[in-house]
Amino acid sequence: MSIETDLRKDGIKIIEPLDNSSVISVAQFASQKLFETFPNFGFTYENLFESFSNVPMYIASIPNGMSEASYFYKNSSIYFRDGMGLNDLQKYSIHELIHHLQVITDSKGKLTQLGLCEFKGSKSFGAALNEAAVQIMASNALNQTFENVEYYGLSFSTISPNLYPLICNLVMQMAYVTGENILFDSTINSSNSFKNKFIAICGKNTFNSIVVNLDKILHIEENIIKLNNILQTKDLSIVKATGITEKITNSKKEIKNIYLETQELIITSYFNTSYSALFTSTDIENFRKSLYNYQELIGSTANYYFYNDFYIKMMEKIDRKFEEVSGSTYLIPKKTNRILQIINHIKKLILQKEFEKEN
Repeated sequence: MSIETDLRKDGIKIIEPLDNSSVISVAQFASQKLFETFPNFGFTYENLFESFSNVPMYIASIPNGMSEASYFYKNSSIYFRDGMGLNDLQKYSIHELIHHLQVITDSKGKLTQLGLCEFKGSKSFGAALNEAAVQIMASNALNQTFENVEYYGLSFSTISPNLYPLICNLVMQMAYVTGENILFDSTINSSNSFKNKFIAICGKNTFNSIVVNLDKILHIEENIIKLNNILQTKDLSIVKATGITEKITNSKKEIKNIYLETQELIITSYFNTSYSALFTSTDIENFRKSLYNYQELIGSTANYYFYNDFYIKMMEKIDRKFEEVSGSTYLIPKKTNRILQIINHIKKLILQKEFEKEN
């Protein structure tokens, strides 16, 4: 099967090669940004530039909704959407050029690993995990900051508001467990260090479930893009358009449910495991801070109280743990704890009234 045939499967049609001057500018920009942002990963500007400047780059027609650029490992080439200026070419190149650094093949040239994504035969495991990790690295290299956004009825903070925002948020929650450095190191060097550390803390089943859910979200989002493109066709009947719109609505609900399920799995597995390893008052205080700071990462929706409920229950547990460890007073005043319980009770009453009105 030819490269062109493979590209057509994704709707990509080559228009022309990117001019040499632009290739050099893109390679210089990406090399400098990655070298400056990740100084401890063994990069040198010269080696990065030599590698990047030899990557074939093309201008192509790319379907609406897909990424602005795409790396194709079979011919180690990058395809940019037609109509980009140099600034956009440089910006979108970083993600794809990180992919170029990730490729690991066997003796026959067959892809075995791409960053955090593993390939066994024709099947891949962790494509979404890898895409999110690469995008987080690219966003860091571009000095992007976290933004509060809303997708599919979910409000959350993400460093990548326009590309893979949901899965980037979830992978940042995973990085909260392991630390960012090991995530970035494994992403760029295609190692299992991040995977192994996360499994050591949260368990293999938890890791596998999260990775599967991330892939599901990515797959459903790709289907939504395809359905939206179908809706743009001129001769679509009202009946068919209505059916497609309903599919899109249901797909968005499914993404929302998978996201919340994944988030809750990370929270419970991490903090329940960490709680079992509390032996000193310092351990407990660090745990409390970690639990409190986690709220900056979580996504929420209307009438969603999972984190609040979990937080209150866990604070009550560490109060008791602190008393056991120190034999003294509570880690937090009982009055404060009681106030949190009252607030939570009021929220539940409001939710119950809303439910009664709806029914």
